[in-house]
Amino acid sequence: MTLRERSVAVLAGGAAGFFGGLFGVGGGIILVPLLAGPLRLTQHQAHGTSLAVILFTAVAAGFVYATHGNVAWATGLIVGAASIFTAPLGVRAAGRMTGVGLKRTFSVFILCVAVRLLWMPPDQMAMVPVGPARIGIELAIGCAVGFIAGLVGVGGGILAVPAFRLLLGMSQTLAQGTSLLVILGAAGSGVIAHHRRGNIVRAPVPWLAIGVVLGGPPASLWVQRLPQEMLVRGFAALLIVTAVLGWVKSGRPAR
Repeated sequence: MTLRERSVAVLAGGAAGFFGGLFGVGGGIILVPLLAGPLRLTQHQAHGTSLAVILFTAVAAGFVYATHGNVAWATGLIVGAASIFTAPLGVRAAGRMTGVGLKRTFSVFILCVAVRLLWMPPDQMAMVPVGPARIGIELAIGCAVGFIAGLVGVGGGILAVPAFRLLLGMSQTLAQGTSLLVILGAAGSGVIAHHRRGNIVRAPVPWLAIGVVLGGPPASLWVQRLPQEMLVRGFAALLIVTAVLGWVKSGRPAR
């Protein structure tokens, strides 16, 4: 890698780590376009390499959330375990995908979720399920998160965070911290599947990881002090931007 490419990788990792810590996501929505653009990876390589870097985001940012008591460990482990089994299915689907329908469907879906979050008062909690019903919902969330992680090269937090808030009644901060725990399972399983297909490019990973480790913890610390309403509105804005960019990019020819 050239000096310029290393610098771009560190900056990209820093941005991904910052957004990962701020919103409880892996940062793939930042990493994938940069890996496929300035760093000149193919789209499939960008997805696989992004997932490898997202593991560093989950550890660096998740540690801060955990030290502040903002990780629901039981839920995170159940959802993360379920995601392990469906992430390879998402990778397989990505390898076969030539159309734009599924990507645009996902964009519309997260746009609807964003509208729901904006419509729901930040201090209002969903009815919290208990017993077998809660476990069933957690398993369903995990299956969906794993599939999306493998399909589009993100950690799955873009889906896990609103699901935890809207379906399990978590606070925004707790949802984000738990999402980072889930990402370890979803992204880890996706990395293995992409590696088997030769989609992991190792050269930029250390430089991206440096940026992630520098950017993730400060943002995670900042989040612990932010008002709940600001976090919810900010995450909803992130979903809207992701939906619009996903729709626009889905119509462009793959490299």
